[in-house]
Amino acid sequence: MKWAAANPFEIEYGVGNKDTALQISPNLVGFQQVMQVMAVQSNRKGRSIRKITVDRQTEFNKAQGELASWYESLRAVKHNTDFGPGMPKFDYSMMPEVPPTFTPGDESAGLELVDVTLWITKRLEEKKDVPTQLRHLFASQTKRGLIDEVSLEAIDKRWRHLLSLPVPDKPIHGDFERHFEEVEEARKATVATLG
Repeated sequence: MKWAAANPFEIEYGVGNKDTALQISPNLVGFQQVMQVMAVQSNRKGRSIRKITVDRQTEFNKAQGELASWYESLRAVKHNTDFGPGMPKFDYSMMPEVPPTFTPGDESAGLELVDVTLWITKRLEEKKDVPTQLRHLFASQTKRGLIDEVSLEAIDKRWRHLLSLPVPDKPIHGDFERHFEEVEEARKATVATLG
């Protein structure tokens, strides 16, 4: 802890360069949720996704494209992944087959509508004035959309149930156990070099 306090900018959170850091950015975490919600909604409505329009942002688009590609490749594996008690399940065979199209925000009516909706949301959260017409627009958007907050409070609410799960009645799968042992050994070796 002393080393971390003295060297806060050396903490890499499991990444060693800027490109890798972008892979774990809040922007990409949110993009994962958007991709998953698109998959669920398109499957629920029985309609395929023909196009995914994403705001052009040079620093994030490469990582978003790679993530979309990974999800597309997971479609081939028909599974409802079970990561253990209390963990979420997801059928990746529903993921979109089309890559995202990266478009400047001012060249897409949909992206401009997202920007307006986010602006209204910010104004409402700040308890600032919002014209009645925009409140009506916001209300129509909230009826169609979903909210999945990315915050420490939301994470706590989402995962708190893990504390009340029963102790597993069988040992952890050997592959997982070996993986965790390797990760722990690598962590210990890294910490030992920090001296």
